[in-house]
Amino acid sequence: MAFRDIPSRLRVTGLFWLVELVVAIGGVGFGAMVLSQDAIFGTFVLATAGFLMATSFAFLSDIRFRLSSSEPTIEVSEAGFLDRRLTREPIPWDQILAIPYYWYRQRSLAVILKEDSTTVVDPIFALKFQEWLGKLLNMPGYPVIIAGNEGTVDSIEAAIRRHAPQLVRPPQQ
Repeated sequence: MAFRDIPSRLRVTGLFWLVELVVAIGGVGFGAMVLSQDAIFGTFVLATAGFLMATSFAFLSDIRFRLSSSEPTIEVSEAGFLDRRLTREPIPWDQILAIPYYWYRQRSLAVILKEDSTTVVDPIFALKFQEWLGKLLNMPGYPVIIAGNEGTVDSIEAAIRRHAPQLVRPPQQ
């Protein structure tokens, strides 16, 4: 089952992240200006703006990747789970430890590979950045960013359940 992106949703989301990037750049300028007068506040503003810039760049890289591809971003099949932002070939079901649901990570899924997995992953910047943040917050795995996609958490979990029900949470009643 293929889950395609919806370009109009991606463009709106991209506009949001572009505005956040502009605000972050303004925050860097403001923080640099304040730094000479109040080192603690200036450092806080610079750190916050730096984090917002990194976040904006990460999500803009995801949107750029998805808008430039005509193929579905996410596919679930007998062969395995494929998120083209993570790998070019489906990850076989026996190589995946779990696909947990994180309600506090933008209500999304994550792919956790087994320790002995031979799957080669080459995530785009957005997934590398979110994986790093997830490790800091004790949320392992590569995130599956669903925003801007025709699929939902429930529909993707239902597709996974057809092939590997043990990897996702039970159906919600």
